[in-house]
Amino acid sequence: MNGFRLAVMFAALALLAGCAPKTGDGVDAAKGFGVRVGFKAVEMCQNVSPEMHIDNIPPETKKLNVKVLNFEFGSEIFNQDFGFTTTNTGLYINGAQAMVPKGSMYGPAQMPCPKEKPSQVQVQVKALDARDRELAKISVTHSVDPAP
Repeated sequence: MNGFRLAVMFAALALLAGCAPKTGDGVDAAKGFGVRVGFKAVEMCQNVSPEMHIDNIPPETKKLNVKVLNFEFGSEIFNQDFGFTTTNTGLYINGAQAMVPKGSMYGPAQMPCPKEKPSQVQVQVKALDARDRELAKISVTHSVDPAP
């Protein structure tokens, strides 16, 4: 009978683990660190970086590393560090919130242009301390439909 109870307990734990929040939705459930981003097909075809809103930034953060990747090919489109000591890099900070304005990022590649089929784009954000140690990390993937 004890073996049966143990099996039931493990099955219940497995079910609960499957209900845990995932980080693929743009929020680190444990820390509340998150990114909201809106891609538009027209802007992607013009290679304009999207506006991003970053929430619940850890207080020890000295800079954010923001990457935009072509998810289908794994290639890096934009990769930029935004320091918290200056606002002339395009990062607007309000306490634990930050906003990266549209068009403020640059990088080695072109954004995928969804002309005939949807394009997959991923955003990765890392909060780093003064020694570049990772405090929090989040990624979110979007499918962008072609412009009508």
